[in-house]
Amino acid sequence: MRSRVLASWCLPAALSGVLIGCGTRTEATKSSGPPAESVPVDAGPPLFAAVAPPVYKATTERGEPLVVPNCVVQYEDRQTVSAEVDGTIELFATTFKPGEYEKLTAEQRAEWVVYHPRDPNPKSPTPLKRVREGATVDARQVVAFMDDQLIRARLEGAEKIKKSAVEARGNATRGVEAAQKKYDLSVEVGKAGNISRKDLLDDIITLSRFLENLDQSTQQIAKSEADYKEQEVLLGRHQIKSGVNGVIRTISRRPGEYVKAGEKIMEIEGTDKVRIEGQLDVQHMRAVRYGMEVTVEPALPSAPLASHTGHRQPVTGITVTAHPEGPLVVSVGADGTALVWDPNLGKSANRPKIPHNLPHPVGVKSVAATPATTKAALVITGGDDGKIRIWDVTNHDRLPTSPKTEPEDAHSSPVQAISVNHDGRFFATAAGRDVFVWDLATAKKLYSLPLEHRDSVTSVNFTPQNTLVTASKDGTIKVWKLGTERAAVVRTLDHRAGAIDVLGVSRDGARVLFDQDKTRVDLVDPATGQTVGQVQNVGSVGSFSTLAVFGQDEVPAGVDAATKPYTIVTAGSDGDLKGSVQVWQAERTGGRGSEVGRLITPGRAAVTTAAFSPVRREPFLVVGTAAGTVHLWKPPTEAPKKRSGRIVNIDATDTKYLTVRVEMNNSELQLLDHSIANVIINPEK
Repeated sequence: MRSRVLASWCLPAALSGVLIGCGTRTEATKSSGPPAESVPVDAGPPLFAAVAPPVYKATTERGEPLVVPNCVVQYEDRQTVSAEVDGTIELFATTFKPGEYEKLTAEQRAEWVVYHPRDPNPKSPTPLKRVREGATVDARQVVAFMDDQLIRARLEGAEKIKKSAVEARGNATRGVEAAQKKYDLSVEVGKAGNISRKDLLDDIITLSRFLENLDQSTQQIAKSEADYKEQEVLLGRHQIKSGVNGVIRTISRRPGEYVKAGEKIMEIEGTDKVRIEGQLDVQHMRAVRYGMEVTVEPALPSAPLASHTGHRQPVTGITVTAHPEGPLVVSVGADGTALVWDPNLGKSANRPKIPHNLPHPVGVKSVAATPATTKAALVITGGDDGKIRIWDVTNHDRLPTSPKTEPEDAHSSPVQAISVNHDGRFFATAAGRDVFVWDLATAKKLYSLPLEHRDSVTSVNFTPQNTLVTASKDGTIKVWKLGTERAAVVRTLDHRAGAIDVLGVSRDGARVLFDQDKTRVDLVDPATGQTVGQVQNVGSVGSFSTLAVFGQDEVPAGVDAATKPYTIVTAGSDGDLKGSVQVWQAERTGGRGSEVGRLITPGRAAVTTAAFSPVRREPFLVVGTAAGTVHLWKPPTEAPKKRSGRIVNIDATDTKYLTVRVEMNNSELQLLDHSIANVIINPEK
């Protein structure tokens, strides 16, 4: 009995061991197999005519630059503004710049405009701008007025004395002229012996007295003018002026307070020069030296130009149409809305302000628009039900309420990504592991891509080289050659970090973005698989997430494409990058990309999707957020000027880090106090 019980225990264990052993051997066999693309498949005739990819000669670098990350910007100059005379502070105000007053609304005028109580033209007084802490001021700009009634009274008295002296001088001048004539006449008569010597002497004495009166009146004018100028100087001292271009940090007094000469009234931080301070690992001590010229890359934050809050749930996709008369923004959401929004940057009249909804019975996951090469402006949406819907939005004024076409073929899961090829003839959709290629004119599915990906596809992009680039949660990017009947993998880029779902491809097809890790995105040549550049966040600033896409970057005719950098935008996930979009420019020939702008969403809502306007005369970037909001910016389009500074101090007292201090002229860039910048130390020759 006991032996049977032991046998009943041992048998399942033995079977389990056999099964486990078999499973282990099976996995070992799989892991030792060849890559999925080791046996190439012929895709057949090309789906569309391929454009030859551009060839950019790689830049030869002396070595990787050192980056001092997250440096703190601080204003270098600080001015204490003191009273120059004893007196009472009347008001803190300054004059408006040309055209500034006219732009104010009625509410703004009520808040900001004040008038001097003794304006010389009381019927039409000059408006003054109220001065508060945080206001920017220019050097020699008046920032406060003191009670100047006594000085103005003295000025008025000096002016009256001068006027009286001028009248006296006029009378004296006329008396001199008359006495001179009488004397000259006496001299003529005296030659004939008809005048006595006494009369001649009387004429001389009279002339001398008039000349003396003239001298006295001239002296009185000079004295009154000196008194007037002295009072003008004193009047100027009753107007408090800034000595630097800067920002008012503190105001120590209030209107109506009495101050003595030399007492502090306010403090102004000068903005023309800044110091930038950060830490570098001590191992790089020999790479830095006092007086070395460095490059400064500031992260300049900016707010959106326009927004709308039409979605009740997160925005899941966004696109911009190519209407030449003004592009439309189409954003889709998990709430089943596809909102068509006219940003109307040209401020045209009679444009609708409320977004138009393209109604869906289910949540919408993705959207794409046709390029400018197509006659009709079409929008393609992908729903949670796996269906594709095609909408005709050609007419701004008559937007549709139902799809133009709803193909019978459908995915079996939500459509996560859509892409239209460069000539608008074909489009691709991704849902789960499935990727379909479609003919847009007929809305017919041409074929499915082989199931080469081991997990869901998160983004698809056509290139002009007749290829399709797909990114998947399996940690790979695949480049597919497209034929009329099928597609075949020609290259796999693996070992992605998987931090970014949407990875873009450049307009010319020469570069694909690859998330090397959470803080670095590489620019890879899809033809060779070679990394040629990167954009990178250094230190604890934060990591990338969600998306990394290229701008339109259209190269005008006659311009060498290699001289125009790529524009790249990335979304941040945490730390300083939460709720932000970083704008980068990266040379096409390779190397490290530079951050040229940072766009902050209101409330720092997480960025879920982004798209660029394809219309050259109306360039902008639009993003959707997890809060259901859509925001529009105009990011930098030109390569920034080189901002350089010099190392003025290296503190090596810490055993782990060097503290590096850089000084830089800030008169043009106008960095904010306590803002953040990266300092780039290029290797010396």
